[in-house]
Amino acid sequence: MMQQVNKGMSLRWLLIASFINSFAFGFIWPLTSVYLYNELYQTLVTIGWVMMANAVGQAIGSLISGRLFDRFKPYVLIQFGVIAMIILQITFIFWHGWPVYAIILTLVGFFGGWITAAVNSYGTQVRSHDGRFVFNMLYFTSNFGMVFSTALVGPIYPLGITWLFILALILYLVLFVIVHAKFNFTLKNRSTSQAITKIKLPKWNMALVYASVLGLVVLWISYAQWQGNLSVYMNSVLKLPLWQYSMLWTINGILIAVIQLGMNALNLSSNHRSMFIQIFLGIIMFGLSFLILPFSHHFVGFAVAMIITTIGEATAFPMIPALVNELTPVSLKGRYQGLSAAAPSVGRAVGPLAGGLIIQQQGYGTLFYAAAALTFVAFFGLLFSILTGYRHTIRYEEN
Repeated sequence: MMQQVNKGMSLRWLLIASFINSFAFGFIWPLTSVYLYNELYQTLVTIGWVMMANAVGQAIGSLISGRLFDRFKPYVLIQFGVIAMIILQITFIFWHGWPVYAIILTLVGFFGGWITAAVNSYGTQVRSHDGRFVFNMLYFTSNFGMVFSTALVGPIYPLGITWLFILALILYLVLFVIVHAKFNFTLKNRSTSQAITKIKLPKWNMALVYASVLGLVVLWISYAQWQGNLSVYMNSVLKLPLWQYSMLWTINGILIAVIQLGMNALNLSSNHRSMFIQIFLGIIMFGLSFLILPFSHHFVGFAVAMIITTIGEATAFPMIPALVNELTPVSLKGRYQGLSAAAPSVGRAVGPLAGGLIIQQQGYGTLFYAAAALTFVAFFGLLFSILTGYRHTIRYEEN
């Protein structure tokens, strides 16, 4: 049965879908570096190319899905993405050698980005809560799902990588059932007249949206080092057990839960000023964490760096798609949510390969300092853009 149009999207079911999607995806790619390095005997540069292909696939999938969301049937789009992921997991179970693994991983990236952009775009259709609250919670559930699966990968991976694909398959089957039952409703303001009249984003809005998305790309270039090269550094260079790397993401998930739920309970994202405080202070904390890594040789050092990283990302990262949501009219929300969903993927595309090249030429220490420098470049770029442009923008309080 279709949901009534005036009810909008159910936040509860949207968050459940976001969690399951990230939970399933977390069984597939976070240990790509370790698997390719230890089992398929590929170099760090080759691993960087593979992860770049996966991330480029995510970016393209996000952009296409976001654009189609505004002009096609979102219910069909998200179902198509989930079905494709189910087929790919079945394929992964039987073929995961080299180079087939890399090819399938690229397709997984494409449809993973497709689903993520669709989920974020559905987030603009939640009427029961403010947009900043919605995107805070989407960030929380998305990261918590990824972290939860990454924590489980440590004990499951030694049993064989096939078990990870089987678990991902089961989760995508569950996601399909939820999408089929709960995502079929008429979206607001999708009228024929609106489709005929081409709505253009105001100049200052567009400038700030693209500056925010570019800043997010730069931040994710740095963050990608945690999710790629750092696993090889800890496991293969420092000889730390894999469970310690997984434990870092457990810490990350617990902290994200505490920070996000606490912020929402205290309504700390209720106004523009607090939103910008979160963005700027969060980015500063995020950048400082990379300055700890060159001096970390044991688990405690990495844990401290992860705590600071998590405080930064949990406060800053979800506010960027929330800002994009505020600056875009309803008929363009899918397009620009697709763009903001593609930004992390672009960062993950560039990050591992650039990191691998830096490691080969200068070592891990230089990599960590470069990641910190990039983060502060993003900080000053966003600070300048918001201080000069935000007062000229039109705010669309649709949610």
